[in-house]
Amino acid sequence: MITYGDTHQGMVRTNNQDGYVIEIFDDQKTVLLVVCDGMGGANAGNVASHVALEIFSSNVQNQFETEMDETATEDMLRISAQNANAAVYDISLKQPECRGMGTTLVGAIAQGEKVTIINIGDSRAYVITKDDIKQITEDHSFVQEMVRKGKLTPEEARNHPHKNLITRAIGVDTFVDSDLFHYTMEKDDILLLCSDGLSGMVEDYEIANIVREAESFEQAVNTLIMRACDNGGLDNITAALYSCADLELGD
Repeated sequence: MITYGDTHQGMVRTNNQDGYVIEIFDDQKTVLLVVCDGMGGANAGNVASHVALEIFSSNVQNQFETEMDETATEDMLRISAQNANAAVYDISLKQPECRGMGTTLVGAIAQGEKVTIINIGDSRAYVITKDDIKQITEDHSFVQEMVRKGKLTPEEARNHPHKNLITRAIGVDTFVDSDLFHYTMEKDDILLLCSDGLSGMVEDYEIANIVREAESFEQAVNTLIMRACDNGGLDNITAALYSCADLELGD
């Protein structure tokens, strides 16, 4: 397996409210990847994303068992997300400067080719194949609701003035619902988790081309961030990659 991630504040924001975690455990057999995109005034979004990352990732590792079936894995991820939600929400109630804060969360636990993904908000999980890029998650956002109802096309949604309004986030209420997905990767597939600072600034096809043409995952992530910055860098940018095989990139 190979994995790599990085984050950048972009070209407009004065701080970085994104965060990510990559943890390898279970005797190097299991990888946990998580990306969070915080929201809130001043440093509140940074607090939300980093508390959610810490609580979620520690809960997953504490609950994890080697021979978990799909249902048990889903339960573990849901409980971990709910515990992260409770922690962020509690801080928002106790600290006036953090009131109203929240964060997206997209996470994946991978054991070889078997991947289970959890999503809350509009950070995304993609699988990049030899010939295509597939968005696995569905955004919890105002514009995605409009697309589902047929009131906006995907192209209109991409440039809509309210595209950053999300309908689900960690830390804004006592309970948060989450979406779960299972995916079986092929040998050449690459999993990408990212914040909307990447997906909103770089087209999907270009994301796939950059990853496939890079000589390493580190170069791929660096180039993705650079391209998002070149296109305006209007938000914080985070990307994390995973492959179940040691791929030869750049072919």
